[in-house]
Amino acid sequence: MFKIGIVGAGIIAVQHKDAIVKHPKAELAAVCDIDISKAEKCAEGTNAAVYADFKEMADKESLDAVIINLPHFLHRDAAVYFLERGINTLCEKPMAINTRECGEMKAAAEKGGAKLVIGHMQRYQPAHRELKKIIDEKRLGELCLVTETRNIDYFHNRPAWFLDKKKAGGGIVMNYCAHTLDKIFYLLGTEVKSVRANVANKINGENIEAQAQVLLELGNFVSAAFSYCASRINYSYETVFYFSDGVAKIENANILYTAKKDEQFVKAELDYDTSPMEVQFGEFVKLLGGEKADVSDADYGEKVISVIEKILE
Repeated sequence: MFKIGIVGAGIIAVQHKDAIVKHPKAELAAVCDIDISKAEKCAEGTNAAVYADFKEMADKESLDAVIINLPHFLHRDAAVYFLERGINTLCEKPMAINTRECGEMKAAAEKGGAKLVIGHMQRYQPAHRELKKIIDEKRLGELCLVTETRNIDYFHNRPAWFLDKKKAGGGIVMNYCAHTLDKIFYLLGTEVKSVRANVANKINGENIEAQAQVLLELGNFVSAAFSYCASRINYSYETVFYFSDGVAKIENANILYTAKKDEQFVKAELDYDTSPMEVQFGEFVKLLGGEKADVSDADYGEKVISVIEKILE
């Protein structure tokens, strides 16, 4: 039975807790948050100990792994502390606020002989898993280009650290383009050859980007264009993959439509019985047990941050 700790008891921590509790080979051993009441709330229904200091948790608990669910600027410090002590770590995305910090996390993992996984979730979405089969099997021919638009009232109900570039690493690009890049890297298995971007903030006076248009040149003559906007407009999130013999469209990352030439879109029948968070944790447990696992490793997480740095230059 693998003993798991959670560091940071925010909204996403509840999903991690549920995934841990449902897994037959894992138990939630400890929860940490500087607001001890949040840690206690997250630990409800389990025998997990609660802490306000992750260093104390690391010293007192015999943990096999931790899940770091902290503000972006704290990822490096917490991960390094656990990794250097040989405690396997799953860190929420983005891996860190820059590639320098990513490198420090990788060095700590090597020093401690611990495994470091980054919580990039796109590979666990049923729609993306099905689309990867379509791409790999060339059911719609050769992929030509990809477009994505994501519009959201980004500044509504955000914590203060999320709107500070030094703490968040960026705004709408750091938060949402990380998902887009994860999707591209997983689905296409490609590298980014060149980056062009227009990034600004015409929404308010915050020091993070509020809108961006990004053009990536990928391998095999494929291009990808993304548009993000944080204005107070109707929410929309759509990714379209154009092929030589058809098109695939994904809405909200979880609904897949495909169409061959001169045909109407057909909605794919997908299995939603197991949540992406549960699938991710299941793969993490495989890794802890020495099995082959479908996870995003530290090099993958660093690659995402490297492209984001280029976009934000």
